[in-house]
Amino acid sequence: MEENFFIHCPNENHWRINDANRADEKIISLKDEYKKYWQKIIAGENFALVRYADGERLLMFGTKIKSQEGWHAPECVTRLGADLRKSLGLAAPNFVYAISCPCCDSEAYYWYMNNLRGCNVTFSNIWINANFATFWEDFNKLERDAVLVTNYRGKGKKFGRLNIKKHYFIDDECVNFWEQEGQSLIQKIISDTGHEKNLLYAVSAGPMSGLIIRALYENNPDNCYIDFGSALDIFIHNKITRLYMVKDTPYANQNCWMFNREKVNFDVDVVLSAYKRPQVLAQQFEAIKNQTLKPRRIFLYQDAVKAGEPKVVLDEKILSQLDGYEIATENGGVWKRFEYAAEKTLSPYVCIFDDDTIPGRRWLENCHMHMEQFSGVYGTNGIILIDINDYPEEYTNVGWHLSNERTFEVDFVGHSWFVRRKYLNWMLEKPYKNRYKYSSEDMCLSYACLEHGVKTYVPAHPKNILSLWGSIPEYGIKYGNESVAVSSNAKKLSAMKVSLIEMHNDGWKILFERNRRFIQKNSAKVTSESFCKNVDNLIKILNEVPTFFMGEKKYFETVKMLLGLDYSKYIVIDEDNIIEGSNLLTFLKPNEMYIIFADCYDQIKEFLELVGMKENQDFMNGKILLTD
Repeated sequence: MEENFFIHCPNENHWRINDANRADEKIISLKDEYKKYWQKIIAGENFALVRYADGERLLMFGTKIKSQEGWHAPECVTRLGADLRKSLGLAAPNFVYAISCPCCDSEAYYWYMNNLRGCNVTFSNIWINANFATFWEDFNKLERDAVLVTNYRGKGKKFGRLNIKKHYFIDDECVNFWEQEGQSLIQKIISDTGHEKNLLYAVSAGPMSGLIIRALYENNPDNCYIDFGSALDIFIHNKITRLYMVKDTPYANQNCWMFNREKVNFDVDVVLSAYKRPQVLAQQFEAIKNQTLKPRRIFLYQDAVKAGEPKVVLDEKILSQLDGYEIATENGGVWKRFEYAAEKTLSPYVCIFDDDTIPGRRWLENCHMHMEQFSGVYGTNGIILIDINDYPEEYTNVGWHLSNERTFEVDFVGHSWFVRRKYLNWMLEKPYKNRYKYSSEDMCLSYACLEHGVKTYVPAHPKNILSLWGSIPEYGIKYGNESVAVSSNAKKLSAMKVSLIEMHNDGWKILFERNRRFIQKNSAKVTSESFCKNVDNLIKILNEVPTFFMGEKKYFETVKMLLGLDYSKYIVIDEDNIIEGSNLLTFLKPNEMYIIFADCYDQIKEFLELVGMKENQDFMNGKILLTD
């Protein structure tokens, strides 16, 4: 059975629910939240609701803005932006932050959830979209004593049946208004009505609304303070200002969703492992700190190098910022970081990183989004096997190196592992860590989890949104091809094959054996989607320059299928990754292009340069080289 994940829009920052009727206890809906909070208003409850969405977040980050309402913000953090950032985090029982939802802006949603731990949250569009028609009807029936804060164009106008006791006005340019008049406005409101109780404060002041409401609430919590936003525009401007106000438009029918915070935990701990790449640690650490789903804790396990090898020295400044670290005195192999993670981490979710992996800023968000739909092992680079006897020579990649537009089940994953912490114990209970010190931990994790009904996946790596990727390709290629990589060690590769066969004999069924139809249906698609992003760029060159492909046998069928090559245009490197000069000289010709697909590229690079080939650019797993 293929899991029905939320569909990711490839060109946007959105997660859409595939099945409109899908519902479970982890999800709350826009319509249900409207009913809950509107009932509080008509019941006369005193609470505050502030709306913080895309505009507010852009102001906090100092992004240049030209808003739909006409106000502008320069490319710097203004006083309004700085004050908005400071206003986050009020964890009062009757103070609610209405934020962007994951189906409209997933990146903003996760960022807000990080910064609002312990706070009440709901939808920033709670009064609009699919709720607006109901809101319009309900608001026009509402009879309350009210204080209004709106744009000056609302002066002298009626707002349904509200009994307006005071009406305060703001200018169009809210950034300047806040800096010059914001505090005096708040003090004026407090002076006039701040001592009264059980009033409804109806606020529609753009990104200033949350700041005004928080100040009024902190002065006197015994009123109802609501940021109604553009839902009041028809009263203020006497015209339709948004498409959601027009019946039967997509915006008017949009019923959004978000995770139920009472059912979903957002805490994840990260474990890094610098090993022989201490120079990469600072870059990786920054990438982890800047995740939209910010880790609750960051740990480091530094395995010892072997005797006689240069000692690795780590940056003390980075170590001082970690929540914990261990620098081993003896080499424990690739399993020790998983043991360390099982022992030291505290959050329900853990993500363990190889030392050559620099994730996009939304990688943890991507994994968490998927984990909350289907529990699994989620990783950066997936392996799909057809015949276990052919691995590691023959397999299909899914992930950063061969981009997948949608989430795929795979046999096992590498480079990073996002799991529930309890999965690590299942893995470590297996006997293989005592037999394969330097390999096969990734296989064992997926095998052990599958025994408990937990599958392994590679989340979507949309080609247009690198921020969601588990490894930024530029760095994955650079660091993954270094001589210290496990994939460059022949003994470790041999151990992978032996351990895979042993695990298979012990009962591990690969995906092809469990779901052959899935593999047959999707394996070609995986490869096709991965290559298409680059093939388009090659078509013109292929038509103009004689092109030949050189590489290991495992790449031939894919290249042949996608580009229609005959065997004479693909030069196969032998199984020992050795190319003899005499063989090359028989086919190298001037003014031709050769695309190299070879894991041994770094080993043959020097020789290729000697025979006149120079590097032009990267092409996926290969290199494009041109002859003089």
